[in-house]
Amino acid sequence: MSTAVHVTVTSDDTLENVSLLALAGELDYTNAERLQHDLQESIGTESRDLIVDLKDLTFCDSTGIQVFLAVRKLVHGRGHSVVLAQLHPRLERLFHLTGLTQAFGIQPTVGDAVEALQAQQSS
Repeated sequence: MSTAVHVTVTSDDTLENVSLLALAGELDYTNAERLQHDLQESIGTESRDLIVDLKDLTFCDSTGIQVFLAVRKLVHGRGHSVVLAQLHPRLERLFHLTGLTQAFGIQPTVGDAVEALQAQQSS
């Protein structure tokens, strides 16, 4: 497996109260702890919804799932939501098999993720 997962903070002035992060690489036990640290650092102390673009994340094992759950717990603890977007088909299957699809509000595109959060905020 890869030894690095890259986190990119995407700036988009049209996304009000939403942080957008993109992950690339392969996520497994060799780099999950580092990724969790990087994600928490990227999120910071701001209270915002979070969209994670997984288009370029090609592999994730159970330790990676634990990272996503930890980040979800952090963001939910602040009263906000996490949406995962553009999952690779293998990752989408993994989230479906583990029953986590609903927990993360998985969306096919970043645009759909933004719309889902906006609909959630207005209801």
